[in-house]
Amino acid sequence: MNKKIKFLKPYFYPFLVLVISLGVYFPFYGSPQSLFWDENYHVASAQKHIDGVMYMEPHPPLGKMLMALGELAFGDNGDVDKSKMLVTDYLTGNDVPTNLKFTGYRWPSVVMMAISVLFFFGIVNRITRLPWLAAAFSSLVIFDNALVMHSRAAMLEGIQLFFILAATYYLVRITTEFLHHQKTILLKHYAILGLLIGLAIAVKVNAFILLLLFVVLFLIDQWSTIKKWQYRKVLSRLILTVPISIASLLFIFFAVFYVHIGMGKTIKDNRTYKASEEYQQQILAGNTWRPKTFVIGMRDNWKYMSEYADGVPRLDYCKSDENGSYAMGWPLSSRTISYRWSKDVVEGETQIYFNYLIGNPIVWLSVLVGIILSSTLILGRFVYKAPIKDQTLFGWICVFTGLYISYMIAILQIERVMYLYHYFIPLIFGAINLSLLTTYIYRDELVRFNRHTLINLGIFIGLIIAIFAFFSPFTYSLGLTEDEFQLRNWFQFWHLRPVY
Repeated sequence: MNKKIKFLKPYFYPFLVLVISLGVYFPFYGSPQSLFWDENYHVASAQKHIDGVMYMEPHPPLGKMLMALGELAFGDNGDVDKSKMLVTDYLTGNDVPTNLKFTGYRWPSVVMMAISVLFFFGIVNRITRLPWLAAAFSSLVIFDNALVMHSRAAMLEGIQLFFILAATYYLVRITTEFLHHQKTILLKHYAILGLLIGLAIAVKVNAFILLLLFVVLFLIDQWSTIKKWQYRKVLSRLILTVPISIASLLFIFFAVFYVHIGMGKTIKDNRTYKASEEYQQQILAGNTWRPKTFVIGMRDNWKYMSEYADGVPRLDYCKSDENGSYAMGWPLSSRTISYRWSKDVVEGETQIYFNYLIGNPIVWLSVLVGIILSSTLILGRFVYKAPIKDQTLFGWICVFTGLYISYMIAILQIERVMYLYHYFIPLIFGAINLSLLTTYIYRDELVRFNRHTLINLGIFIGLIIAIFAFFSPFTYSLGLTEDEFQLRNWFQFWHLRPVY
């Protein structure tokens, strides 16, 4: 009996995290029974994959391909006429088929985001080696209103975050085994990391920030050689690892596009997306799976993506309906987005059912404070030569603080309008950083299970869950009266918009 308990013990915390995550992300994800935000684009694109219709989009196709797979596997639309979905890129009310259910299209995002919490747990657990603490801090991802609401729709971010966390976990796993168990970092590890990063980029190109993971892997791999100034060995290793890393990334990225181009066997309603005559001829001839067609189609797809990006308008706060926001305001959840709302009268009182993109303020503010504190810690070390309590833990804090800051700097260079959900990637990095920073500061107390430290941590986690529940009407589209809405309208910079 004791052996069984000992065997099951390592799996208790990840199992608990997964059960809670599924319990938070899955309920009511089939509602509302209508499209909102980018679902109008992505559902139409996913259906084109199912019916073999050629299309081009500003984002790489992997996310929509997985949505199509979800619809085929879990959708319940066998008797629905979807023909109108094939001749438009944006589904309006008139184009949406009657009785169309969205559970199949939404399934990949919700399930992948819910499961990705396990990668978050694994990252924190492998670095801190405190599984109970990793489980506690997983609440930062499980109980964030914005992540839950957005990922329960047919959107790209939930799918992308799965691959981002998978790539980050893989990096942490192989490097911690190298650091703690003296296992060798092999060339295949660079290749596998490249495949995972390529999958993330094949969903949305803002995952290019993950190229920094190659830098982290190489520095950890070669740190002892670098400290000894053995630059010939460093250069010889670099000559091997860079081509393998980039080749594996490009392989999976182009493989996704190869399948995408191959599946586009027909052109509907003369919708060519400015495809070249050569590409159109190959489609009409039924040669979509030929390598030659891939080269032509890849060129045309890339051209379309570039032209589309150039045509996206800039942020304009003068517009009354502007939903975009400036990146510097994202850490404070500025500005929120009303994806969809509906109105009903219950017992003579008007209630509004919102799908509102708003973060859990405790989570987002804590992540911001963590980045400020870790930045101060890093500056104190490198500028004022402050002593370090834990060299390895400090190194990981540098990594995730650097990833957060690097992403934000890169985003600030983009002139096109951006939205609050573009903050999800640094939010995840910041949540990991907060977990590590807490361990760095309170490790002795945490290892000894100091009562006051555990009480404070419990209060913090309890507050995250309580605030999540308080804002859950925006997350699960539960009815709110005007007074209840205003009770949640904490800050003017959130730009919450009542519609009573």
